[in-house]
Amino acid sequence: MKDDLANRSFQAVLWNYFGGIGKIFSQLAIQVWLARTLGPEIFGKYTAVLVVVGFGWLLADSGFGAALIQKDKITNDDVSYAFGWVLTLSFVIGMLVILFAPQLAGFLGDASLALPIAVCGPIIVLQALSNISVSLMLRDLDAKRCQIIQLSGYLVGFGVVAVSLAHFGAGVWSLVIGFMVQAMLVLLFAYSVVRHTLKPLLKGNVEFRNFGLNVLGTNLANWSIENLDRIIIGRQWGIASLGAYAAANNLSRSPTSLMVNSVQSVVFSSASRVQNDSERMRRGYTALISLTTLITLPVFVLLGLKAEFVIHLLYGSRWDEAIPLFSVFCVVVPFYVLLAVTGPALWATGAVAVEFKIQMFSAIALVIGFVTFADYPLKNAVWIIPCIYFIRFSLVYLALAKSIQLTHSKTMRALLGGIVLALLATLVVFISGEFIPVTLMSQHGLDLAQFLLPAVVCWSALHLFPGLLIGDDLARLLISRSTDSKIARLFCRVIALKTGMP
Repeated sequence: MKDDLANRSFQAVLWNYFGGIGKIFSQLAIQVWLARTLGPEIFGKYTAVLVVVGFGWLLADSGFGAALIQKDKITNDDVSYAFGWVLTLSFVIGMLVILFAPQLAGFLGDASLALPIAVCGPIIVLQALSNISVSLMLRDLDAKRCQIIQLSGYLVGFGVVAVSLAHFGAGVWSLVIGFMVQAMLVLLFAYSVVRHTLKPLLKGNVEFRNFGLNVLGTNLANWSIENLDRIIIGRQWGIASLGAYAAANNLSRSPTSLMVNSVQSVVFSSASRVQNDSERMRRGYTALISLTTLITLPVFVLLGLKAEFVIHLLYGSRWDEAIPLFSVFCVVVPFYVLLAVTGPALWATGAVAVEFKIQMFSAIALVIGFVTFADYPLKNAVWIIPCIYFIRFSLVYLALAKSIQLTHSKTMRALLGGIVLALLATLVVFISGEFIPVTLMSQHGLDLAQFLLPAVVCWSALHLFPGLLIGDDLARLLISRSTDSKIARLFCRVIALKTGMP
């Protein structure tokens, strides 16, 4: 049973990584096309609308999706209880959004947002209801079908509907309608896979409800960290600056959003099953942070150093304001990904309230930081974000380490490979900039070389020193699974780990 759970957890994570490559590239291509077509101001308006939708969805879900995943054994009554409350809350919140749309638009600093916000009321209902089926799939570690459903919804909603409407000049409506189509398709597809009971109950297990409320509190704190800055920026620096800010943030997170979503769900689900086995929790956690940092640290160090080249290549010269913002978000991403592993692991131990306190502290610090630097240019004020994310991760990690008796030396061993590769990538960029004269090739040629050379150096380092760069727990896990898993064998080849090494 233990081996089966470990295998399914590992397969779920790896399938999400490899099976989600198509989604990463499709998201990036669609986002780039929409950004070039619509421009910063339209993106700023859509970002403001998403602030309202995201807050409404969190309230409507109220942590019941997470509670379905975390509970050791669930019954039809538990599902009915979650469904009943989510149905009721989503309907009420959706109606409130419609009724108070003009006031919300005024608060966000743009009265023209009233109608798009009102139209998003039904989206909150669609999202909240679809999360019941999705949570039941994630509970069973059915990552493959989850990814297929989410990719299909995104491709149709944004890749077909939003792109078509943007081409014909629909402006912010292209994004709002595309979002609605995506939400509707995910609901229909997810329910076709998991046909849960549709009998609503408003009375049920008190502990089940309380866990959900603790999750809601933590999620609201997370939402505050992710969105209060957008509210302040839209009001203080303007909607166009908010568009540049959101586009830079989205671009930095596009390569990792799938990783974050899949890792969070798999970690929470699998860790919840072994929450009383600290040794397995420690091994699983260090393996995952080793894997994520090997991928994210060198990649985002490189992207941050070459921010101007990346923004001009993808978005064009209209997005110059996004260049310094993108560099800052590349610093944020590694902490963001580490939080995606650490937070759910802490949840699985039942310490949701601990993370809630940390998140609330972080949210308050973020608001104070932006208010303090409100008179500075946005490119300077935005440096408050990586500082907050570093503090946030450190506090959540310390709480988890204490809970599962994880030593800091073991954690540093797991992080070592990613740190070394990031330093190598930085060194190669600076050396190539100093010793490759621009007269030898065009500036674009030099920029391209500064992407390829670090990749070659890091790849070579993995081939030469796999035992040093790959964390011990990750290496053991990959090697043990390589005999019966094609995905594990493929991953061993990708990161140059010899399955026969001791």
